[in-house]
Amino acid sequence: DLDWRVLGRRDRLVVRRYRAETEMGATLVLDASADLGSTAAKWEQAVAFTATLAWLLYLENEPVALHIAGGEGLAVRSIPGRRGRSHLARIFASLAELAPGGRAGLGSVFRTVGARARPRGMIVVVSDFMEAPSEWAPSLDALAQRRADVRAVQVYDAAETGLRFEHPLRLYSPEGGDDETLDPVAMREAVGVEAQRFFAEVRAEVRRRRGVHTLLEARGSLIDAFGSFLLGREGASR
Repeated sequence: DLDWRVLGRRDRLVVRRYRAETEMGATLVLDASADLGSTAAKWEQAVAFTATLAWLLYLENEPVALHIAGGEGLAVRSIPGRRGRSHLARIFASLAELAPGGRAGLGSVFRTVGARARPRGMIVVVSDFMEAPSEWAPSLDALAQRRADVRAVQVYDAAETGLRFEHPLRLYSPEGGDDETLDPVAMREAVGVEAQRFFAEVRAEVRRRRGVHTLLEARGSLIDAFGSFLLGREGASR
């Protein structure tokens, strides 16, 4: 802004510049369903990513909320957005006590989070998205209507999606359904193609709501993952 008082006194043009202090606020949604715990590596990576992001936001003095979808061992599934060391410790304690179990019900979770989240805040969903997209994708609109910065972090284990097994095996879902017996060598290519198709389907639904989709491999580098995530880049972290 032009400083009119200085202009009147000294006949000089002086401009005042301001830096706006904005409070973004973030809601972290962690899928703790049984399917996300199908391998220890996948579950540990999801929890590590969520905890690290909460810590980074704490360093920026941003209020952080946590919402747990599914899971076992928690009395409280939703922690409102707050700042401070004690609040971060509460989030860490909840993550440490949590065990995967049950179903996430992502559609219902997105509607609940959308109703509570700050307008224009960041909403980060850490999930394998192993529910039919038709069940949860329409509920992403509840987040988009808040003009939120929606970021979907899709966790996967390459040992599963690449069928890195050499002998016949029986597969089952911890969330129910029929068992499947197959020869991993014979089915490896077909399963890999199907996994890529599923990743693309989830990515398309997120991008349709102007969100950012990032793949997070269970045994991959968290440093590389955050490099892509914080810069808003899409794709797989390696």
